[in-house]
Amino acid sequence: MMTVERGLGISLASSFYGHYAHCGFLCELEKAGVIPARVAGASAGALAGGMWAGGLRGDDLREEILSFGFRRSFYDFSAIWRTWGVLTWSYSPGILSGGRMSRRLKHLFGDKRIEDLSEPSLDLAVANISRNIGEVKSTGRLADFIMASISMPLVFCPKEVDGEQYLDGGISNETPYTHWLDDQQVDRILVHRVNQEDTSSGKGFMNPGKVISSIHAIPNAELDAYRLRQAEASGKEVTVVETIQPYPGLMQSKRKGQALFDGGAATARRWLESRKS
Repeated sequence: MMTVERGLGISLASSFYGHYAHCGFLCELEKAGVIPARVAGASAGALAGGMWAGGLRGDDLREEILSFGFRRSFYDFSAIWRTWGVLTWSYSPGILSGGRMSRRLKHLFGDKRIEDLSEPSLDLAVANISRNIGEVKSTGRLADFIMASISMPLVFCPKEVDGEQYLDGGISNETPYTHWLDDQQVDRILVHRVNQEDTSSGKGFMNPGKVISSIHAIPNAELDAYRLRQAEASGKEVTVVETIQPYPGLMQSKRKGQALFDGGAATARRWLESRKS
């Protein structure tokens, strides 16, 4: 019988198509009987953490993210005309509307709310561009705030929730765990990051995905150094583990998605082995 590990929080970092590895990581921990009390995620981490905390577990979660319908949900035909609107800075704030993924998430979770989830509790990082602040949401409709957190700037249109506009949680909080540093109920924090291996030909070649990743990484590196010092001062144990995966393409095949999922599972097994030593 699996029990919740009191005091353990797992933070899932933003990463381009990192949800496969994050899902593999969570599923492998659950298979080993490790259930955190808290889960937080940004962007791809919010997608994986939100689906898992929302009740989609094990093979059901793996089959959903590998299904053609889910993989296809990232895209819509409106991208054809929206791309020109983005390039000309005229009539569209994003290439993709996000409507197909929003409908998929609503189909999976209905009107389920974050605050009504049973353990683990869930926190989702978002960028509120109506107020120009970063937020960590622990209340609200699950499907809405997963979609808000994965809405990469210029790729997706902002997600409107209750009259406010939201974008990618990785903009302001690439690895959400700052809010746990003053929380007496969390004493151990496990951070899972997913980074891409540079397999491009041509030294220093930068595609748009790499540019966006760098924009996220630079400010968050400084934030993370500060947080680690703060965690040490407050007696929190922070462990960072990393999955390195090939740079994903715009549309993953089922086989490649499975390989990315397996990479996250392998990282979880290494961490579990390290706990025994």
